[in-house]
Amino acid sequence: MVCDCVAPECSAELGGTDVFLKKALEELLKCMLRVWCREGQALTRLGSSTHESDKRVVVRRDAGGEFGIRIHGSRPVVVSAIEPDTPAEGSGLEVGDIIMSVNGESVMDATHSEVVRLAHSDTDVLELEVARTCNVLAPRLTRPGIKEGADEMPLCSGYLWRKSASSSNTDKWVRRWFALRRDNCLYYYKTDADSQPVGAVMLIKYDVEQTPELRLHSFAIKKQGAPTLRLAADTEEAATRWTTVIKEAIERNDQVDTWLEASLRMREMAACAIQRPDCFGYLSKQQEHARKTSSPTGWSRRYCVLKDAALYFYDDANAEKAFGVACLHGFRVHGSAPTSGGRKHAFELQSPDPTQRSYIFATESEMDKKR
Repeated sequence: MVCDCVAPECSAELGGTDVFLKKALEELLKCMLRVWCREGQALTRLGSSTHESDKRVVVRRDAGGEFGIRIHGSRPVVVSAIEPDTPAEGSGLEVGDIIMSVNGESVMDATHSEVVRLAHSDTDVLELEVARTCNVLAPRLTRPGIKEGADEMPLCSGYLWRKSASSSNTDKWVRRWFALRRDNCLYYYKTDADSQPVGAVMLIKYDVEQTPELRLHSFAIKKQGAPTLRLAADTEEAATRWTTVIKEAIERNDQVDTWLEASLRMREMAACAIQRPDCFGYLSKQQEHARKTSSPTGWSRRYCVLKDAALYFYDDANAEKAFGVACLHGFRVHGSAPTSGGRKHAFELQSPDPTQRSYIFATESEMDKKR
C-alpha cells in the first residue's frame, strides 16, 4: 500500500482564502463519507440488509512483493490507484473505495500513515472491508460528458470475474465490468467508469456451459476455433441471469446477424453520414506484401471511420461509400508493430483468431495514434 498525497508545493499556488475553502470542503466531504459508512456498519450489526456498495476484499501478495494499492487522504482513506499486474488488480478492489477496516481492525478514524503502517505489519494478506462509492458519488457515463440514452442501455450489465488466459498464473481471475448490448455483443471494460472496452465477443454460434469445477458460479462461453471466455459471478442468481441473457443473444444472432446487417448497410453510406462514430480520420495501412518483408514502402493512406467495432475504409473523406469494412470484435491493440519497417507512430490490431488477418496502421503524430 503506497502513499498518494498531493505535493505541498501544489497548494502553495493557491491563495489563503482558496486553501481555507478547499480544506473546509474536503472536511465536509469526509464527514459525509464517514456518516455514510457508519450507517452501513450499523445496519450490518442490526441484521438489516447491508448497502450494496459494501464489500470484503482479500489481497494476497508474494513474499517481499507489493500489494499494488495506492491510497489518499485520512479519516477515512480512499483507494486512489491500483497498479497494473499486481495482486490488487485481480482482487475486486476499485479506485474510489473507502477502506473501513484492515484485517478486522477499523481504520475509519485512522490517519494516512497509520493505515500504511498497519498494511505493512508483517503480513502478506490484506482483508479489507470497503465502502464502494462508484455510482454513488456520481452517475456512470458511457462516454465522457454523454449520458447513456435509452436506446444505448445494455440488456444486462455488471461485474463478473474473468479467468485470465495470458497470465503465467493459470488460476488468476480478474474483475471486469461486462455489458451485453443491443447489438448482441458482449463487451467488457476494466471498470464501470470506462468508456472504451478492453475486449468484446460477438455472440454468434457460441455455446454456454456451467463450469463448477473451475470456480463457484462460473460458466464458459465457447465455440470451436475461437478462444473460450471463462466467467464467474458473485452469486448463483447473477450467474443464472447472465447465462440466460447470453443464450438469448446467441439465439437472436443465429436467427439474424444484426451486426453484420448493420455493417453492410453502413458500408453503403458516406463517411459523414455515419452518426456518432467512435473515431474517424486518415490512417496509413500497410499492405500484406509489405508486412511479409518488413518493407518501409507499401503503405496506402485511407480515410477510416470506426463505429461499433467495425472499421470502414474510404478513398477519402468525401467518398460516397466505403470500399471495405473490417470486423474488429475481440481484436487487441498493440502500441508497436515490429514488421512496420521502422514506420513512425505505427500500431497493430491483432485478431484473437490466428487464422484471421491482423492489421498494421500508422498515424501522422503520436497524439493521433493515442486517440
